[in-house]
Amino acid sequence: MTSKYDFGGLERHPANILRLISELEGSYQLCKYMGFEKDMNTLNEMKKPYYKLYFKTERERKNNGKG
Repeated sequence: MTSKYDFGGLERHPANILRLISELEGSYQLCKYMGFEKDMNTLNEMKKPYYKLYFKTERERKNNGKG
């Protein structure tokens, strides 16, 4: 049995993906305000696939009648 604390144990549910995006957004803002431009840009690139994944999983969830 896999625990949610094990690698890959947390469901890729839209809400969990949003939690990840939120953390990345917060880190992006802190880097921006402290002037870490290179890291800010790296985080911005990291966020893009998670936003795509969020919208994809949310669309699938709604289409499966779970919305």
